[in-house]
Amino acid sequence: MRYLMRQAELQKKPIQSESAIRVHTRKLGGLYKKYTGHQPEKSLMDHLRNVARSEITPKYGLRREPKLKPVMGPDFFIYHLYFLWVRDTSTFHIGLDRIDDAFLRILFMWTGCRKHELIYAKPKDLIAKVQEYDDESDAYTDIEYSTDKYFKPLVKKCWVCHQVDERDNNPRLKVLCWEDIDLWILRDPERNGGRDRLAMQILLRYHKGEKKKIVPTWYIFIEESLPVLCPITYILAKALAEGLIANEGYQTRAEPFFSTKLSKRALKIRWKKEWLHKPVFRRTDLRKKVEKKVEMVWQPTNACDALKPKGGSNDLWEKSDDALTASIFDSHSERLRVAIGLLEKLAQYAHRRGYADCVDSNYRRSVRDQGMRHKANSTVYQEFYHNAKMNAVVQDAFMGRGTQTPYLAIFNHMGLRLDENAPKRVPDEMMRMIGPSAAVRRLEQEMEALQMTLQQNYGRPSRATDDEKRQYESIKAQLSTARQKQRRKVFRKMYKEYFTESDDKELQNQLQGIHEPVVERQVTHSLPERRVLTDIMGDMDEDLPEEDIVRRKVEAINAMVAYAFVCEPLQRAQPEPRPKPLPTPSSEVVLPIPLGPPVAPKPRLAQSAPSPPAPEIPLCSPPPPYSEFDSGAGHHPTIPARDVAITPRRRRSPYTRKKPDPCIFCGKTYTRTDALWDHLQDHLEHARGGPLACPHEECKGMVLESPERFKAHAARLHGSSFRVRIKLVTSGSVKSPVGSAITSPPESERSTPKIILTRREEQPTPRPRIILRVGKGRG
Repeated sequence: MRYLMRQAELQKKPIQSESAIRVHTRKLGGLYKKYTGHQPEKSLMDHLRNVARSEITPKYGLRREPKLKPVMGPDFFIYHLYFLWVRDTSTFHIGLDRIDDAFLRILFMWTGCRKHELIYAKPKDLIAKVQEYDDESDAYTDIEYSTDKYFKPLVKKCWVCHQVDERDNNPRLKVLCWEDIDLWILRDPERNGGRDRLAMQILLRYHKGEKKKIVPTWYIFIEESLPVLCPITYILAKALAEGLIANEGYQTRAEPFFSTKLSKRALKIRWKKEWLHKPVFRRTDLRKKVEKKVEMVWQPTNACDALKPKGGSNDLWEKSDDALTASIFDSHSERLRVAIGLLEKLAQYAHRRGYADCVDSNYRRSVRDQGMRHKANSTVYQEFYHNAKMNAVVQDAFMGRGTQTPYLAIFNHMGLRLDENAPKRVPDEMMRMIGPSAAVRRLEQEMEALQMTLQQNYGRPSRATDDEKRQYESIKAQLSTARQKQRRKVFRKMYKEYFTESDDKELQNQLQGIHEPVVERQVTHSLPERRVLTDIMGDMDEDLPEEDIVRRKVEAINAMVAYAFVCEPLQRAQPEPRPKPLPTPSSEVVLPIPLGPPVAPKPRLAQSAPSPPAPEIPLCSPPPPYSEFDSGAGHHPTIPARDVAITPRRRRSPYTRKKPDPCIFCGKTYTRTDALWDHLQDHLEHARGGPLACPHEECKGMVLESPERFKAHAARLHGSSFRVRIKLVTSGSVKSPVGSAITSPPESERSTPKIILTRREEQPTPRPRIILRVGKGRG
């Protein structure tokens, strides 16, 4: 146990609670049973627990009290989905990523599954770790296995789709795939003469402990009146956007699914065979530069009809065949938590605890154990899922007010302290005031010393050897990580202090009789497809006729299909501008007296007409006082004197750098025009010189026959600028129309290239030349 504590500290993952020691003790007992085949003695396990309680806990200051575990209730679940669609200003790569994120949260809430059942939650180097474990393990002997040449191994078939099983030996496919989802159309399931309904079944089989005993479970999902909560809306939008449906006539629009009148009890929607073993939730990667030509097709099936590239209007990102990782989902959850202003941690287990709480209070114990994947009649739920918060208000029951009370949902479910105005990031000014931490300061010194050594030896670090480059990049990465850790630590502390200060401020306002109205922050989205979805998802009215509910659901699905492959504009956090001191209003400008040798300031040239000739001054007269054009004692006597004390100095207006316009294709913004031009050139290279469609709303359906025509159109109508092409033509390379070379010009003109601009630009007016003569006076 002492070794375990020291090893955890060396790995910078210290153990902070006594319960973690007990977990490691149980793992040690399981490892002993695995290699010996016998249970460890009970007296030994009791001794280990006593040592952990009496010696390890007081020595290392471990926490004995359990933490309060957040539980997600129905109110916060609905609100955080509403916020994700309507009020969230953070960006995903494409619209399908936002659809996947919302759909994942619905499945977590209504199945209670763990993350690894839907997305890939294994370590990146899983195969290497298993191989290292097998190499170091002595549990196996060196027995050479012989193969029977008369027996041909059988190919294992998938018991779901009856094809070759590709998922059993591939851990990256042990997630939710399309073969695990069945979409059904049911004939009037309520039997009241209404319309046909859509329903869905999802099979989850790769649960915790499936290697010992697999317990596959089918979960049932039905339609909801609100599109933001309807799982059928999400799965149908994903299938239409990615082109999975194999049934003819049902591959483009959502209307045919809601206008059926079946003559049979139910029918099943078929997926295409090539999609059956693909993960449902996949990672989005940047497209490669080498890509085939983008085909332009007319897609009149979405809410925003336009000429778009085949497969979507996005040419920067694409969905890969690899499953979405748990780290990406966790980063999205943390970003959503900060955007909402939630004090508790938005973990996936909050959905699982909310699911267990609901099932336990509404169904029998066997249903709860089946949904939670627990053994029958086990005490896992009572030991590990019962929270420290009491799930009853005995006061109401004792006073005869019953057991149904709103206080249980208020205090036992997360979302009690919610403030959208909470800070989103640590200002740079605060980080400068705090200063670097000890780890950051040490790495900065190492970085500076190594950089100076590389500059002395090679001139720059990029010319160093491979080993030194690797060392330089390693220290650079460690420094970046240390700075990020420090900023996150400061943010956590500042985030908690905000809620305390806001409570104190509100209490003082109540004492003074100040009642401020609740004003919501106005949110406006730039993408038209996102605005359409915001209007639909933000409609939380359930008291509508059945026709209006179906129409709203169809509009939501079609809007999701149009939004699926649209690239969202990236919003970078800009540095906060520093306040500039205001100039003091004064009619006089007094120059400071220089302490060192006088230096000539930069002359300021007037933009008006030339000044009249200076009057002649005799050479014997004393030199005039120094003016702002003077450079020392060598002042020319013919320059007229200026009175600095009464002549106001002309102030140059402050230069404000114009921020370039966003990208005309995807709306991405840049702070440098050169970076924007490189980004636009990447868009144009995908066309390979072929036709281009104008993505602007005013020019829907307009196709330009070449990139040059498109650039001229964008510059003339939309004000978009592209990089100017400069062509160098020397006189020696010019040839006559018949192919013979023209007579060569003189030597002085032959070596001078000519710059030809392919775009008409105004030539700047030549600036006058002024020669300042600095030195001693004449004679």
